[in-house]
Amino acid sequence: KSSGTDSIKAEAQSSDPDGKGRRTEIASKAENRLVISGGNVAVVCRFRPLNEKERTTSGRGQICPIFVDPKTVEIPVGKGSKPDSGVKAGNMKFVFDRVFNMDTTQVEIYEFAALPIVESVLEGFNGTIFAYGQTSSGKTHTMQGVDINNPITKGIIPRIVNHIFQQIDEASEDIEFTVKVSMIEIYMERIRDLLDPK
Repeated sequence: KSSGTDSIKAEAQSSDPDGKGRRTEIASKAENRLVISGGNVAVVCRFRPLNEKERTTSGRGQICPIFVDPKTVEIPVGKGSKPDSGVKAGNMKFVFDRVFNMDTTQVEIYEFAALPIVESVLEGFNGTIFAYGQTSSGKTHTMQGVDINNPITKGIIPRIVNHIFQQIDEASEDIEFTVKVSMIEIYMERIRDLLDPK
């Protein structure tokens, strides 16, 4: 049984008219993350942890992804197919800016994929974090987390909110900040404002 997958697209766009951007991968003692600025897009793939049902009954914890390296995952295909199906057995290889396996913590995801965007926003860039994946692939697990008050299990959104307001608290009193929030749901091709029940 395959674990759920979650693709996160992270984008920071510069208001610089030249539109020249750069992406540099840096490693330090504390973290390994992308620094994204000036219009680049990074795509990461996150395999969420197996839930209790997946570990015990549905497939008994068996997973099919093969994590080749930090940027590559392979998925076996064609095994068990009928001989006349035309599907050849083998591995399909997918390459991303980063692949996170099931053991990856929420803070590791945040520091690599989201924190650089948040810091770019605080420096005046536009930033977008886009979670994409099929139902039950781990979008809510990644973006919201199991418990938003738990420092270990909270997801990207509560971490972003905490970081932004921490930076505001630490900023000079001469700087004025305006924070606006909107929450919109797009479901079955209908748009609904989650903060306005009307």
